[in-house]
Amino acid sequence: MSTGERRETGGGHVGTLVLATVLGVGLGLLAAPQAGTETRQALRRRIAAMGEDLDGELEELHARGGRARRAVRDRAAQLRRRGRKTYEEASDALEDLDEDIDDVLEDEEEEEEESSALPTVLTVAAGLAAAAYLLASERAAPARERVREAAATVRDEAEARWDRFQHRRENGQPTRDSGSRVDAPGSAPQAS
Repeated sequence: MSTGERRETGGGHVGTLVLATVLGVGLGLLAAPQAGTETRQALRRRIAAMGEDLDGELEELHARGGRARRAVRDRAAQLRRRGRKTYEEASDALEDLDEDIDDVLEDEEEEEEESSALPTVLTVAAGLAAAAYLLASERAAPARERVREAAATVRDEAEARWDRFQHRRENGQPTRDSGSRVDAPGSAPQAS
């Protein structure tokens, strides 16, 4: 149901309510056991009481609306501060990135390898921009966790290889520069 249809339906309900009220009051006046002046006075008293109740309800509604406005205003200010902080962090990261790019460009100019400098700079810039997003964005929290897990796995594997290398070295087994064991000539390869 569209918003316009809802409005029309809501307006129809209000019109029906008003018509029913008018008809009810009219029938009540016709069937009233009291004289017209007494009935009108009773109606005036009831309407005045309803007006006072309505005034009280409106005041309460106004107070609630004021609290709601303050809460919305406070939340908007909080979001504005948070957005400003994120913007400033991103701006600082961009300035750092710009400085890094300038440093890379200066180094490349000194080495006169201009043909490969642009892809390198773009790669470094893309990496730094991705790192800044990864570090600053709440949406990237799952990705940060996966990166931490992957880094921990790589670190653990590197430590295990280093430990194996050190162990072989301490046992007097010859090693190559790559850290793998050198087998004696004529020996059969061993399965890992």
